[in-house]
Amino acid sequence: MVSTSADIGSPKIITNIDIISVRRLIIAGVLCFIALIVAIIVGATGPEVYESVSYNLYQCIDNSHIFTSNCTGTQLYPGSGPWSQYFNPITSLNKFWALQATPYSNNLTSFTSEDVTFLITIYGNEGSIVKTQNSTQTVVCNTGFGSCNTFTLIDEEDLDSISYSVDISIVSENTTIIGDIDFDVWRNNSSFSSFEIVTHLTLLIISAISIIGFLIAMRSFSLINWAFEQKFLFALFFGILLANNPFYGIQYATQGAFFPFLNAFFDVLFLSTVSLYSLMVLDRIRLESKKVEWDYSTISKIVVVVIFTILGLILFSWINVRDRKDPIIGSATSESGIQALFYLVATVFICILLWILLLVITAFPVAYARQYLFAKYLFTAIPIVVFVISILIGIIAGTFGPLNPNSLSVMYFNVLNNVFVAIVAYSYWPNANPFHKGSMGSGEEQSLVYQDDEI
Repeated sequence: MVSTSADIGSPKIITNIDIISVRRLIIAGVLCFIALIVAIIVGATGPEVYESVSYNLYQCIDNSHIFTSNCTGTQLYPGSGPWSQYFNPITSLNKFWALQATPYSNNLTSFTSEDVTFLITIYGNEGSIVKTQNSTQTVVCNTGFGSCNTFTLIDEEDLDSISYSVDISIVSENTTIIGDIDFDVWRNNSSFSSFEIVTHLTLLIISAISIIGFLIAMRSFSLINWAFEQKFLFALFFGILLANNPFYGIQYATQGAFFPFLNAFFDVLFLSTVSLYSLMVLDRIRLESKKVEWDYSTISKIVVVVIFTILGLILFSWINVRDRKDPIIGSATSESGIQALFYLVATVFICILLWILLLVITAFPVAYARQYLFAKYLFTAIPIVVFVISILIGIIAGTFGPLNPNSLSVMYFNVLNNVFVAIVAYSYWPNANPFHKGSMGSGEEQSLVYQDDEI
């Protein structure tokens, strides 16, 4: 067993947690709670992920799917003219556009399944032809004039034009299965993309300012005197700066896989850093340890987190790159390969989270019996518990990380990450620094926990 304790015998840096009072404890908790509530409210009222516009082939006044003189649209059958439609302008923030079709039975007398071939011509700027292709779809219809199955005719990710229009015709011979058709044009909501960019940019600026402030506050202290938690805090600062992602908006201007991979790497790196921080710090409290013991317990923590990092990076990269190269409408785990990997990564990560919760429980009686440990335990355990429970809920709901993000999950989890680092930063911020002379407090501000033999 090898022990390291670089700061033994060195002057102790007095931090906020060393002189914490009940009033400060309550204020810090309330501010964090308010930040998370605001994030939930803003996220819940944020834009939808996708937007769609619907068109109908027959355009009957009574919304009927039986073509009569009351219909102002057209019919589509072999030899007829194409259905033509111009779409609203599309930008890179839309990421993709897709055209789905839902046919209706043409007064069928029995259940029918038939392969139908459509001729699709896509026009770009100034009527230039972008693509011409045949698309053969299996159409399954019930009797009468009811709806058939829905299928995708167009899925475009290379948004080289600002405006698009299409001509669609049926080229299968003797096809009479299809009557009316509903066409739905789907694309990523540009407002949602802007929402993501603004969220990351705002939190990036805040985290960058915080890092600068921390370095200024710690500049008069030798690195060898930094507490274990302060060194880990610097790693958390670095992780949250990357998780807020200074390059996030660039991915909308490119079609490559590099920036989606970078997003995945930054997200997984932060989750891994938080996981290792939680495991290490809680175990130090449980053992009342003043130094890092490089035993099997420590090594096992690192190994498990590294396993999650590797598997998580593969999963997050796969989803991000797929979402950029070939986005789909619906669950991100709809592909069998992604779904299997998701279950594996989720299992490993949930084991880590349960391990963290076990340490929270086992460290409580030790911390409760030591006044100088209890405030440290509260400021460590409570944010970790909130973080872990939030992540577990996100995994169960399927809206965590790159998994089916929406405005609520984007805002809440990004704010949660920053609030978590903020409370750790407040706890281990040096009490005496260039911004504040520091004091031990008096009256109701008197320290509840400070002792010279603190961990």
